[in-house]
Amino acid sequence: MSDIPETIRRAVIRDIYRKADELGWDGLSPVDRTTWYNRWVDDEELGGVLTRYMPRDRARMWIKDVPMKHYNRARSGIGPYAGLVGNPLPSAYDIARYALGEDWAVLSGTLREKPNRCHVTDGNHQKLLIWGNPRNLKSLVWAGLNARVDGLPAPLVVISLLQGERLPDSERRRHKRLCELAGLDVQVITTRATRTASANPEGRTHLLSDG
Repeated sequence: MSDIPETIRRAVIRDIYRKADELGWDGLSPVDRTTWYNRWVDDEELGGVLTRYMPRDRARMWIKDVPMKHYNRARSGIGPYAGLVGNPLPSAYDIARYALGEDWAVLSGTLREKPNRCHVTDGNHQKLLIWGNPRNLKSLVWAGLNARVDGLPAPLVVISLLQGERLPDSERRRHKRLCELAGLDVQVITTRATRTASANPEGRTHLLSDG
Protein backbone atom coordinates (compact mmCIF):
# COMPACT_ATOMS: atom_id res chain seq x y z
CA MET A 1 0.00 0.00 0.00
CA SER A 2 2.90 2.30 0.68
CA ASP A 3 3.97 1.85 -2.96
CA ILE A 4 1.22 4.24 -4.11
CA PRO A 5 2.90 7.54 -5.07
CA GLU A 6 1.87 10.24 -2.62
CA THR A 7 0.38 12.55 -5.25
CA ILE A 8 -1.77 9.74 -6.64
CA ARG A 9 -2.73 8.56 -3.16
CA ARG A 10 -3.97 12.00 -2.17
CA ALA A 11 -5.81 12.52 -5.46
CA VAL A 12 -7.68 9.23 -5.01
CA ILE A 13 -8.58 10.05 -1.40
CA ARG A 14 -9.82 13.50 -2.42
CA ASP A 15 -12.03 11.91 -5.09
CA ILE A 16 -13.38 9.31 -2.65
CA TYR A 17 -14.27 12.05 -0.16
CA ARG A 18 -16.03 14.03 -2.88
CA LYS A 19 -18.12 10.99 -3.80
CA ALA A 20 -18.88 10.23 -0.14
CA ASP A 21 -20.07 13.83 0.37
CA GLU A 22 -22.37 13.57 -2.65
CA LEU A 23 -23.85 10.32 -1.30
CA GLY A 24 -24.47 11.69 2.20
CA TRP A 25 -22.27 8.96 3.63
CA ASP A 26 -23.33 9.35 7.27
CA GLY A 27 -26.90 8.52 6.30
CA LEU A 28 -26.09 5.32 4.41
CA SER A 29 -26.78 1.88 5.86
CA PRO A 30 -23.94 -0.66 6.21
CA VAL A 31 -25.39 -2.55 3.24
CA ASP A 32 -25.39 0.58 1.08
CA ARG A 33 -21.82 1.37 2.11
CA THR A 34 -20.71 -2.11 1.11
CA THR A 35 -22.36 -1.61 -2.26
CA TRP A 36 -20.48 1.63 -2.81
CA TYR A 37 -17.13 0.14 -1.75
CA ASN A 38 -17.60 -2.44 -4.50
CA ARG A 39 -18.64 0.18 -7.05
CA TRP A 40 -15.63 2.32 -6.22
CA VAL A 41 -13.30 -0.60 -6.79
CA ASP A 42 -14.96 -1.10 -10.19
CA ASP A 43 -14.65 2.61 -11.00
CA GLU A 44 -11.81 3.07 -13.47
CA GLU A 45 -10.81 6.40 -11.93
CA LEU A 46 -10.62 4.93 -8.40
CA GLY A 47 -10.22 1.17 -8.35
CA GLY A 48 -8.60 1.28 -11.76
CA VAL A 49 -5.85 3.46 -10.31
CA LEU A 50 -5.46 1.49 -7.06
CA THR A 51 -5.25 -1.89 -8.79
CA ARG A 52 -2.11 -0.72 -10.56
CA TYR A 53 -0.45 -0.97 -7.15
CA MET A 54 -2.35 -3.76 -5.35
CA PRO A 55 -4.78 -6.65 -6.00
CA ARG A 56 -8.48 -5.85 -6.27
CA ASP A 57 -9.40 -7.28 -2.84
CA ARG A 58 -6.70 -5.20 -1.20
CA ALA A 59 -7.90 -2.11 -3.07
CA ARG A 60 -11.37 -2.50 -1.52
CA MET A 61 -9.83 -2.98 1.91
CA TRP A 62 -7.62 0.08 1.35
CA ILE A 63 -10.62 2.29 0.53
CA LYS A 64 -12.43 1.15 3.69
CA ASP A 65 -9.47 1.15 6.09
CA VAL A 66 -7.52 4.19 4.90
CA PRO A 67 -9.59 7.10 3.54
CA MET A 68 -13.01 6.12 4.90
CA LYS A 69 -11.71 5.20 8.34
CA HIS A 70 -10.54 8.82 8.60
CA TYR A 71 -13.52 10.39 6.80
CA ASN A 72 -15.42 12.01 9.67
CA ARG A 73 -12.24 12.93 11.53
CA ALA A 74 -10.89 14.55 8.37
CA ARG A 75 -14.13 16.51 7.98
CA SER A 76 -13.61 17.80 11.53
CA GLY A 77 -10.11 19.02 10.64
CA ILE A 78 -8.34 16.14 12.37
CA GLY A 79 -5.82 13.67 11.00
CA PRO A 80 -3.62 13.35 7.91
CA TYR A 81 -6.39 13.82 5.35
CA ALA A 82 -8.08 16.92 6.76
CA GLY A 83 -6.91 19.00 3.80
CA LEU A 84 -8.56 16.67 1.28
CA VAL A 85 -12.21 17.11 2.25
CA GLY A 86 -14.45 19.36 0.18
CA ASN A 87 -17.38 19.60 2.61
CA PRO A 88 -15.82 19.99 6.07
CA LEU A 89 -17.66 19.84 9.36
CA PRO A 90 -17.14 22.61 11.93
CA SER A 91 -13.63 22.48 13.32
CA ALA A 92 -12.62 22.61 16.98
CA TYR A 93 -12.14 26.37 16.57
CA ASP A 94 -15.69 26.78 15.28
CA ILE A 95 -17.25 24.64 18.01
CA ALA A 96 -15.31 26.44 20.74
CA ARG A 97 -16.30 29.90 19.56
CA TYR A 98 -19.93 28.99 19.17
CA ALA A 99 -20.34 27.03 22.41
CA LEU A 100 -18.32 29.38 24.61
CA GLY A 101 -17.92 32.68 22.79
CA GLU A 102 -15.50 34.57 20.56
CA ASP A 103 -12.94 34.93 23.37
CA TRP A 104 -12.29 31.20 23.52
CA ALA A 105 -9.55 29.54 21.47
CA VAL A 106 -8.10 26.05 21.11
CA LEU A 107 -4.79 25.41 22.87
CA SER A 108 -2.18 24.26 20.38
CA GLY A 109 -1.26 20.58 20.54
CA THR A 110 -4.30 19.49 22.56
CA LEU A 111 -6.56 18.23 19.77
CA ARG A 112 -7.45 14.55 20.18
CA GLU A 113 -9.92 12.14 18.61
CA LYS A 114 -12.14 9.18 19.52
CA PRO A 115 -14.03 11.23 20.60
CA ASN A 116 -13.07 14.69 19.31
CA ARG A 117 -11.78 16.81 22.17
CA CYS A 118 -9.35 19.61 22.93
CA HIS A 119 -8.39 22.11 25.61
CA VAL A 120 -9.76 25.62 25.13
CA THR A 121 -9.04 28.86 26.94
CA ASP A 122 -10.23 32.45 27.16
CA GLY A 123 -6.88 33.55 28.55
CA ASN A 124 -7.98 33.14 32.16
CA HIS A 125 -9.73 29.78 32.33
CA GLN A 126 -9.46 26.43 30.61
CA LYS A 127 -12.05 23.83 29.68
CA LEU A 128 -11.94 20.45 27.99
CA LEU A 129 -14.23 20.66 24.97
CA ILE A 130 -15.66 17.27 23.91
CA TRP A 131 -17.97 17.12 20.91
CA GLY A 132 -19.74 14.76 18.55
CA ASN A 133 -23.12 13.70 17.25
CA PRO A 134 -25.87 12.08 19.37
CA ARG A 135 -24.82 8.60 18.22
CA ASN A 136 -21.52 9.12 20.04
CA LEU A 137 -23.07 10.21 23.34
CA LYS A 138 -21.67 7.21 25.22
CA SER A 139 -18.12 8.07 24.13
CA LEU A 140 -18.62 11.76 24.94
CA VAL A 141 -19.84 11.04 28.46
CA TRP A 142 -17.11 8.46 29.06
CA ALA A 143 -14.43 10.92 27.96
CA GLY A 144 -15.93 13.54 30.27
CA LEU A 145 -15.94 11.17 33.23
CA ASN A 146 -12.32 10.22 32.59
CA ALA A 147 -11.38 13.89 32.38
CA ARG A 148 -12.89 14.50 35.81
CA VAL A 149 -11.10 11.48 37.28
CA ASP A 150 -7.79 12.56 35.72
CA GLY A 151 -8.07 16.12 37.03
CA LEU A 152 -8.25 17.74 33.59
CA PRO A 153 -9.95 21.09 33.00
CA ALA A 154 -13.72 21.09 33.50
CA PRO A 155 -15.28 19.17 30.59
CA LEU A 156 -18.01 20.60 28.38
CA VAL A 157 -19.91 18.09 26.24
CA VAL A 158 -21.26 19.54 23.00
CA ILE A 159 -23.80 17.43 21.12
CA SER A 160 -23.57 18.63 17.53
CA LEU A 161 -26.35 18.14 14.99
CA LEU A 162 -26.05 18.87 11.29
CA GLN A 163 -28.61 21.17 9.75
CA GLY A 164 -31.65 19.08 8.83
CA GLU A 165 -31.08 16.56 11.61
CA ARG A 166 -33.66 16.49 14.36
CA LEU A 167 -33.27 15.34 17.95
CA PRO A 168 -36.69 14.76 19.54
CA ASP A 169 -37.32 16.79 22.66
CA SER A 170 -37.53 13.61 24.73
CA GLU A 171 -34.11 12.50 23.49
CA ARG A 172 -32.67 15.97 23.99
CA ARG A 173 -33.85 15.97 27.61
CA ARG A 174 -32.51 12.45 28.09
CA HIS A 175 -29.08 13.34 26.72
CA LYS A 176 -28.85 16.43 28.91
CA ARG A 177 -30.00 14.48 31.97
CA LEU A 178 -27.38 11.77 31.40
CA CYS A 179 -24.64 14.39 31.18
CA GLU A 180 -25.91 16.19 34.26
CA LEU A 181 -25.97 12.94 36.27
CA ALA A 182 -22.33 12.44 35.23
CA GLY A 183 -21.54 15.96 36.49
CA LEU A 184 -20.87 17.28 32.99
CA ASP A 185 -21.90 20.58 31.46
CA VAL A 186 -23.67 20.00 28.14
CA GLN A 187 -24.87 21.99 25.15
CA VAL A 188 -26.79 20.92 22.04
CA ILE A 189 -26.02 22.87 18.86
CA THR A 190 -26.93 22.67 15.19
CA THR A 191 -24.26 23.36 12.59
CA ARG A 192 -23.96 23.75 8.85
CA ALA A 193 -20.89 22.50 6.98
CA THR A 194 -20.72 25.72 4.95
CA ARG A 195 -17.82 27.95 4.04
CA THR A 196 -18.06 31.67 4.79
CA ALA A 197 -15.99 34.69 3.78
CA SER A 198 -13.80 34.73 6.90
CA ALA A 199 -11.63 31.83 7.99
CA ASN A 200 -10.39 30.31 11.22
CA PRO A 201 -6.71 29.46 11.85
CA GLU A 202 -7.08 26.34 9.70
CA GLY A 203 -8.48 28.30 6.78
CA ARG A 204 -12.09 27.21 7.32
CA THR A 205 -15.12 28.50 9.12
CA HIS A 206 -18.76 27.52 9.30
CA LEU A 207 -22.14 29.03 9.88
CA LEU A 208 -23.60 27.87 13.17
CA SER A 209 -27.11 28.11 14.53
CA ASP A 210 -28.90 27.39 17.79
CA GLY A 211 -29.67 23.77 18.53
